[in-house]
Amino acid sequence: MRLFTRVSTLALAVLVLATPMVLAQSQATTGMIEGVVRDADSAILPGVAVVIKNTATDFERTVITDSRGRFRAPLLPLGPYTVTASLDGFSTLIREGLNLAVGQTMALQFELQVSAIGEAITVTGESPLIETSRTETQIRIDDAAIEGLPNNGRNFLDFNTLTPGVTIVQGPDGDELSINGQKGINNNIMIDGADFNSPFFGEQRGGQRPAFTFNMDAVKEVLIVSEGAPAEFGRSSGGFINVVTKSGTNKLRGTAHFFYKDDSISESPQLPDGGREPDFSFDQQQYGFTLGGPLLRDKLFFFAAADIQGGDETKQTDPTRIAPDVVAFLDSVGLPNENGSIDRTNDANAYLAKLDWQVNESNLVTGRWAYHYSQQINGTFDVNSWGVSANAIETDYSHGLTATVLSTISGNLLNEFRGQYAKEWRPRSYEGQISPETGRPFPDTAFDFGGGYRVGMPFFIPVEMNEDRTQLVNNVSWLKGAHSIKGGIEYNDVTASQTFVGFANGRYIFDSFDGFQNYANNPNYVSCSDGSSSQTGQCPSGSIATGPVLLYLQQAGVGGRTVVEAGTQDIQQKELAIFVQDSWQPTANLTFDFGLRWEGLDMPDPITPPSEVFFSDFIGQTVTTAAGAQKFPSNGLIPDDKDQWQPRLAIAWTPTSKGNAVLRASSGVYHARVPALSIASPRSTNGSIGQELFRNSELGPSGIGVLPNPPAWPNIIPQEEIGDPFQPSVFVFDENFQTPRTWSNAISWEQEFIPNYAFLFKANYAKTDHITRWINRNDPVFGAPWATGLGEGGFNGLATLSTVESSAKSRYYGLTFGVNKRLSNNFQFQFYYTYSRDKSDDDNERDPFSFRYAVANNLEPEFSVSDRHQANRLNAWILYNAPWDIDINARYSYRDAQPASITETGEFANEPADRINADGSITRRNLGLKDNKFNSLDIRLAKNFNVGGFTIQPIIDIFNVFDSANFLRPGTTNLIFNFDGTVRSGGGQPRQYQLGVRFIF
Repeated sequence: MRLFTRVSTLALAVLVLATPMVLAQSQATTGMIEGVVRDADSAILPGVAVVIKNTATDFERTVITDSRGRFRAPLLPLGPYTVTASLDGFSTLIREGLNLAVGQTMALQFELQVSAIGEAITVTGESPLIETSRTETQIRIDDAAIEGLPNNGRNFLDFNTLTPGVTIVQGPDGDELSINGQKGINNNIMIDGADFNSPFFGEQRGGQRPAFTFNMDAVKEVLIVSEGAPAEFGRSSGGFINVVTKSGTNKLRGTAHFFYKDDSISESPQLPDGGREPDFSFDQQQYGFTLGGPLLRDKLFFFAAADIQGGDETKQTDPTRIAPDVVAFLDSVGLPNENGSIDRTNDANAYLAKLDWQVNESNLVTGRWAYHYSQQINGTFDVNSWGVSANAIETDYSHGLTATVLSTISGNLLNEFRGQYAKEWRPRSYEGQISPETGRPFPDTAFDFGGGYRVGMPFFIPVEMNEDRTQLVNNVSWLKGAHSIKGGIEYNDVTASQTFVGFANGRYIFDSFDGFQNYANNPNYVSCSDGSSSQTGQCPSGSIATGPVLLYLQQAGVGGRTVVEAGTQDIQQKELAIFVQDSWQPTANLTFDFGLRWEGLDMPDPITPPSEVFFSDFIGQTVTTAAGAQKFPSNGLIPDDKDQWQPRLAIAWTPTSKGNAVLRASSGVYHARVPALSIASPRSTNGSIGQELFRNSELGPSGIGVLPNPPAWPNIIPQEEIGDPFQPSVFVFDENFQTPRTWSNAISWEQEFIPNYAFLFKANYAKTDHITRWINRNDPVFGAPWATGLGEGGFNGLATLSTVESSAKSRYYGLTFGVNKRLSNNFQFQFYYTYSRDKSDDDNERDPFSFRYAVANNLEPEFSVSDRHQANRLNAWILYNAPWDIDINARYSYRDAQPASITETGEFANEPADRINADGSITRRNLGLKDNKFNSLDIRLAKNFNVGGFTIQPIIDIFNVFDSANFLRPGTTNLIFNFDGTVRSGGGQPRQYQLGVRFIF
């Protein structure tokens, strides 16, 4: 911590002292207009006054061309512009019809004619289709596409999948957004330049389920930077997604919308067995408004938006999904109607208010408040074979306050400040059946591998969790000759406060329904290794108990603590970053961007100091087993990472005099942050604060005899019997842990071969090391070096030593072809095809409860195509204004199926250990395929009717026009043993129709 403070102070001092060395345009919330002014003979014209005016707000900035005839205006608010160039003795030239987008560098060329009378020439034209001085790879979804394209659920993040390198993959916690093969937790999502990520889970704020809703009519554009991001941007080894909201202007404008779906205009989802899900009741409505305009003309503007969503659906309606004898038994023990339908809600509210204040010509201030609330009753699980009680309530709500101040200090010196405070709550609660025997919810209970049944309160419920983020950014920009230099400092302070009790209510896994039934009626019942069973717990001579309890887990406190006391903690992470970058244009057709970013991550200490943990004698030791010398992996701390140096280099070269082509190349290092979920267990579940109790029949008195019997179902081990840990499973961080590090490289060619059509050819490569992996360093293959050596007689030690390491890696190779047609002849479209190879040796996003390898000391067979690999991806959209003013808009997405691990006989490997062959060899990971290929065409039909000063737009959306199956396949692991937070399986979204109407004024 002391080192972090010193570095922070040094970084601030360097920034202050280096103010004359720091840069131009910000791509987070603004754009830049630059250009060259020449005379009719192509001679450069210095001293030309260039007036840049936003026609929506009358914001105006004047710049003067330098000795090379250049002008540059960074940090411009987004919107429509006119640019006027004037010089005595020449005619005045006015460029109209320009629209500046976020992160855009609009390069203009002016040619002034000699004129003694000072005439003005107005040219109406569009912004250049190709940004010749931009070095990064970025794709923009503009407001026309956002307003016009069909979007199932009206989720703004859904537009990201229409861009190359970006895809949706089905993960254990729902759909994940992957950019260039990187994990979903390794992206950085920003709203108006402020981070919009969950510091605990790593994904976007609001999570994957329920999806965060945002009024689509409040979104101005979405920008995705997949490669070549300058040093200004960090904390992501994947990509950068920036969503920009709308602002008010001098004109009062507004919209209102209503959208409706229900089961009467939808198909039933297809199932992998060839059938369809039973018909069920379903409806969803979304309605809201936007309103923006002036509070004080040319000075103060407001914008407000609201979106309200209500939805109900009845899922798992098949009363035969659970066998009748199972239903009868569950009813007899107090779990009635487990085969009944499951009613799920999908309710959400989102509000936004924004003020833009043009204080004067030199200062612009923006403030924004956003609020979101969503809830899904029975939204945790969607597995057809599970009972009614195996579900919970998913809730999320958040507030966010952001502020931006743009200041022009002088003609070539500018400053940008951004600040954010955000708070998010993500409680998960349970309203299921209460056991009449215990007065508690029934424990999480799984049984019958054929039926895959599961009942009772999910093991990770209830949860109380909230997150706080304070973010401060200050960037200084300096224009000096051919250089645009920029430097800045950023500070993030994020805290995740949670009460997580894990398996506090117990988790049982039984070998069969008969085993479950017999054990529930008689806790002395055991199944024996010779195939017999016993009601007394005594197996025949030469035989031992092997069931029926395959697994019993329970979370508990240590040292008299309750499980709630042990599971409550605040996890604070502090992140500091400084950067400097230079955009140098030695010639008009060549741009070099180079920069250096440093980031430091300050991790929290474990709750119990290393000297006080019960295994402190192991720390620093090396023991020798049959597997060789084994060093204890942890020093008892959670390592900081203060060595995140990230150089960036990129070029853009325009070889043609027409300025209609550009060659881009970039190479840079990017570090990803570590979500607090990876830190939670090493801070507390280390045998000194909390412990995980393990029992099963085989290790009980009737089996091997090293552990007590599991408790009688549905009981748990009482507090008075818990005691001190005996060979507990503990979590630690490897003392050499580092944050994930990606070396990203890309080269592309973009050219306007045909007027209004830009063609893109791109190749990219991403090499990622230091990926987080969980590994048991007390595995028997290492000789179980830490299983003994503590306590009286030296017999006590550790069970599983879950070590958080940074030893995994991934490699991504991609080729992309794309066409971008801007609006002309009543239509515009984008088309992108990507072929890629994505390899890795561990794809665990953030799950501390499972290991993903077959054998801990042989990780070479784990390096194969990753869980996220999709070799072929195609995304396209089109907006077409057909005759009779009918809009026919469509989007299409295709992506290959994801890989799955198989055994040597070609069967799906339910567990990594299934890949261990009879001869001891290991079948390489992910050699098979799931059946979750995705193929969907969505169409929107709309028409505008002008009534007075209003426009009324009826809308019909058709999602998944061809009713493709699009199965949900989160994995091939048997769902009985699933330890993931949320699970969906079976049929995906079928063909659905949505009716809507928008009012615009």
